[in-house]
Amino acid sequence: MIQEDRALGAQIVARRPLRYRGGADAALDRPAHVRAASALVALGARLIVAQDDASFLGVIEPATGLVDDIPLPAAEGVRQFGAARGNKAAKLDLEAALALDDRLIAFGSGGPLAARQVMVAWTPGAAPVVLTRPRWFAAIAAAVLPAGAALNLEGAALVGGEVWLVNRGGDVGDEGARSPDAIARWPVAELERCLADDAYAPPVPAITMLALGDIEGCDLHVTDLAHHGGALVLAAAAEATTSFYDDGAVRGAAIAVLGPRPRWARVTDERGAPSVDKIEGLASIDGRLFGVVDADEPDHPADLLELALTGPWFA
Repeated sequence: MIQEDRALGAQIVARRPLRYRGGADAALDRPAHVRAASALVALGARLIVAQDDASFLGVIEPATGLVDDIPLPAAEGVRQFGAARGNKAAKLDLEAALALDDRLIAFGSGGPLAARQVMVAWTPGAAPVVLTRPRWFAAIAAAVLPAGAALNLEGAALVGGEVWLVNRGGDVGDEGARSPDAIARWPVAELERCLADDAYAPPVPAITMLALGDIEGCDLHVTDLAHHGGALVLAAAAEATTSFYDDGAVRGAAIAVLGPRPRWARVTDERGAPSVDKIEGLASIDGRLFGVVDADEPDHPADLLELALTGPWFA
């Protein structure tokens, strides 16, 4: 188990609501703000956000929180999803993303809902493409899940010559088994083949299990990973839910570092108090670590956070 290290600090030092530069646009079914921010990627000098309940990518201006939208393909023009609209099961649920050369590749969370077994490929200057890839997700599920539990991919990164995808654990299946936090690892060439061929069935990935303990009795589960400070860092949330589908109250957030001495620290807010922000995306640009928050409140903008890490994180 990865242990908490109280010599480490992870504090939110800036917070900006994410609002579209062009405001709302009914013709695109675009709200005025980024809704449930769920993945964050550094693509060259760009900071890109994905959402789990709205079919837009966004290019963020970190200094202001203004976002230039990149609409995804939409059936009948619908790009917002949720319980209030009665279409929550149809959302792509993009929860993980990485930069592959000059492209952004975003991943649906997988699970038993067909709409979420997709990848999105986007190259700046071109239109995003949604790719249905159920065999990719089935390979991860077969390697990771106990009977009846659902896949919930939440983080992605390139590490050396491998693509790493993180399953956020905690889903309790029909037979009572709980899904684990786990990293699925393939050579990058497997992802390239899957992107190019919708019939390609990848081999079973290598698996690394993770366990981070709890905050106030609520288990921490990984929500993203990113390179920062020469190491791989993780975001995790202690959310009171046992379902890949239903949200719960957030008891706390943590940042962890992998490597020879894996450990984590609880995130504190701007006042130094324990944060209850659900940090779902993490990315580093120019030595600055950013996160995005999914507050599970569609009528309110998601936040862009800047975090300062203090202590011997990379010793």
